[in-house]
Amino acid sequence: MSDLFGDPLTEPQPPYLEIYQSLQHVRAAFHREGRISDSNAKLDETVKFLVLHFGFLNGLVSEADYATLSDRNSFRVAQLNRAFGRLANAPVFQRRGIGSIFGDNPTTVFKEGDERIAFDLFTVARQAFDIATVGRTDIDILNEAFGHHVRDNFRNHIEDAQYMTPPEVVSFMVDLGIDLLKEYRSPDGTLIVADPSCGVGSFLTRWRAKYRQTFGSSEQRTLKCVGQDKVERMVRLSAVNFIFSESRGDDVFLGNTITDGSPISEYDGLVDIILTNPPFGARFAADDLRASSRDSTPFFATALPRTKSVDSEILFLDRYLTLLKPEGICLTIVPDGVVSARGLAAVARQHLSRHAEIVTVVELPPVTFAQAGTRTKTAVLGFRKTSNPRRSYPVFFSEVSDIGFQVRRRSGVPIKKNAGINQLPDVLAAFRKQQRTHGVWREVAPGDQREWTPRMMMFDRESLTRRNGQRALVPLRELTKAPQRRRPRRYTNDGYFIGVLHIIGEGVLDVSGIKGYQPITPGLPVEAGEVLVSRINPRIPRVAVVPDLGKPLLCSSEYEILRARDGVSPYALAFTLLSPFVQEQIQSLTAGTSASHSRIKPERIYGVLVPELGYDSDSAMEGKLRRYEACCRTITKSLVEIEEIRRRGGGW
Repeated sequence: MSDLFGDPLTEPQPPYLEIYQSLQHVRAAFHREGRISDSNAKLDETVKFLVLHFGFLNGLVSEADYATLSDRNSFRVAQLNRAFGRLANAPVFQRRGIGSIFGDNPTTVFKEGDERIAFDLFTVARQAFDIATVGRTDIDILNEAFGHHVRDNFRNHIEDAQYMTPPEVVSFMVDLGIDLLKEYRSPDGTLIVADPSCGVGSFLTRWRAKYRQTFGSSEQRTLKCVGQDKVERMVRLSAVNFIFSESRGDDVFLGNTITDGSPISEYDGLVDIILTNPPFGARFAADDLRASSRDSTPFFATALPRTKSVDSEILFLDRYLTLLKPEGICLTIVPDGVVSARGLAAVARQHLSRHAEIVTVVELPPVTFAQAGTRTKTAVLGFRKTSNPRRSYPVFFSEVSDIGFQVRRRSGVPIKKNAGINQLPDVLAAFRKQQRTHGVWREVAPGDQREWTPRMMMFDRESLTRRNGQRALVPLRELTKAPQRRRPRRYTNDGYFIGVLHIIGEGVLDVSGIKGYQPITPGLPVEAGEVLVSRINPRIPRVAVVPDLGKPLLCSSEYEILRARDGVSPYALAFTLLSPFVQEQIQSLTAGTSASHSRIKPERIYGVLVPELGYDSDSAMEGKLRRYEACCRTITKSLVEIEEIRRRGGGW
């Protein structure tokens, strides 16, 4: 047997890979037969087979019927449909106001003559169900089934775009919520936990399991889990997930959470804890909000008359405040821009800081939602609603670089592969103040902070000075002259243009590329001896001293142009800017929402802390910096000469 990437397996597969393999067999069976082409329909039928196995395990499907269906020789589609119809009408699958969650006439899509594919699906679904439920693991089988069948469909329908949350993140947020709950007691003895964008219900089912495990019989409060989703299929899947996890007293509703009067509005001002991953990227017209959401999202529906539209991830922050009771807690996943961007995101942060205290911001790596179809940078944002937030208080910040898996594509399908070490348990330990390696508590005034980016918050002057030893630290602006206002100019053949990609290594410029580049976009005038720092995609360090190439020079507007202060060598400045110590700070300044298009705001780079520089006899770095400058000059001179040799010397 081989694993999902074709490598031989020498050890037993972990449960996740076994479930993956079984669900891949389901997917392959549909593809082989061509019986159903729609991804949603495939998911529906897969769930029906999982329900049949659940029914047998819980005594709702007779042993005789199950034995008949489990034998290829006796299997008949008519018997399958009869068994499913009886099961779907059992009380456990009834929901208030809708009857059976499988409709008025529940049946499978298969008919006489479909015995082959129907039996194959019955068999592989049983394998996946057994792995997930019979004492082997707590993997959310419906979340996995959704990911295998429907991720592309949801990515192409952005108004419904709920990217299924990986179990690693679900577990972390639930564990974090349990920790916060220990400090908070619901006054009326009832604990209401809600997910206003519940998807397949993973947060709520995981919460109930962890809550039982943590508090057991000693807990006197009544637990009530409530979910809502605007997509009917998601509501059905959540209801099935509640049943699978023995959460039969919980409710899941069909409705648009941001619209006044939707079913979840029954819980306005009553919710103790929200655990959620809202839709990203959907936009709501302000006129529609003013007409339909004045109670649900009062701030964005009434307080911003000039706003034309609001992104869903920002709008939901307002909705969480109306759902929570005083001192209620929210843990939500948000795109990076919500905690870092300007515009409405900054307005939302100000609004939140006036009605809640921020508990935590944990930045997740871009791979987190790659299996669901996006590598958007995201963060876990936690806050506690309060009518009188303190101006300054401690907030926990953390940045996660490894979540314990990578995502590759196989046959066009994103596949999760276990790799690396999941840092989220260490982040939780740091939150509990058991260690300091994966997070930090900072006393901050969130209402005064322009952004809440963890990386920036983790770099304060005290910690940087401690890491840098005894050398004094100063802001970069103290080593540079004031920025000049430069008017963009169009490129002409009288000069050269330095593009972002022309810095190809430390001290190395693509001289031939610069001399042959003829851009149509304007550039900024730059002079020899100035230092260029790329502000786009700073995870790829691009810093260089501008050489003298004998003609006027322009450079891309994506560069920040630095002029070293008198007495500071531009090469010493470049050397410092490329050091890991400074690069960590520079990369903390990114404000984009994706890993591939992040940018540093021009004015912010001057606040980066760097060691104080200068060529003087007492400097321990003097010799090293002079050698560095000599090497850089030699490299540039050699590259220019090589380009001249090729240009003038002809060749083969």
